[in-house]
Amino acid sequence: MRIFNQKTVARTLGIALGSALLAFTTQGQAAAMQCGDRTALLKVLNEKYKEQPRALGLSSTGKAMFEVYTSKTGTWTIIMTTTSGVTCIMAAGHSWEEAIQIAEAPQV
Repeated sequence: MRIFNQKTVARTLGIALGSALLAFTTQGQAAAMQCGDRTALLKVLNEKYKEQPRALGLSSTGKAMFEVYTSKTGTWTIIMTTTSGVTCIMAAGHSWEEAIQIAEAPQV
């Protein structure tokens, strides 16, 4: 079993979540997303939910950046910012837990 450090886990998680969300977003879901000014959105995440940046990654096309914000109380939000400057909330929830140790997938 290989143990990864938290920085590697956070980066990998951010990239994986961002890519997965981008791949599975339908037009209907995109219409329901909350989008707006990045600065205003981050202010709300910080002041209302006490969420801080935890991980980030670029989409495989390089046209969007995904970020994971979490709080000490377990709330979390994933946002996407496109190269055109639009920032959208992709997902949000509760019960966030950090993975301290992740086992490497078995070699095939």
